[in-house]
Amino acid sequence: MEIGAAITAFSALKDLAVGLLGERDRQKAATIEVEFTNKLIEAQAHLTQLLGTVIEQQGRIGALEQRLRDMQAAQTEKKRYALAKLGAGREFFAYRLRPGAELEQGGGEVAHFVCQPCFDGGKKVVLSGNGEGYWWCPACKHGADVGGASAVVFSGGRRDLSDF
Repeated sequence: MEIGAAITAFSALKDLAVGLLGERDRQKAATIEVEFTNKLIEAQAHLTQLLGTVIEQQGRIGALEQRLRDMQAAQTEKKRYALAKLGAGREFFAYRLRPGAELEQGGGEVAHFVCQPCFDGGKKVVLSGNGEGYWWCPACKHGADVGGASAVVFSGGRRDLSDF
């Protein structure tokens, strides 16, 4: 009987060892699962941060592209004008529409003067005249009596704009 009791004891010991190994494997698996979950959460946090940065950069790119288009349009608009001195005796400068520039925009634009300080500051404000040689800007109130409306063009030649 002692052999039977020993076999029974060894069998019970074997069952306990298998149970302990199974329990140990479950604990290892649970530990690995917790570590995996933590790493997954960390990776998701980094991915979310990265996606936020990408979205922010795309927004900045769009804003910069729009700013570039605006600057190109402003540069194109500035090329349509030439600096001119109004009158012969007074130092009053304005931008005038270049000859042929009205044709580029469809031909419906009349010749006019644009306030030099405003235009250099990025605003296009047409000068108002009283018909007697006084020109002024309605936006910045810059104005002068030039004693006639002839314009001296700084492109090497003179151009008479006395039809204003």
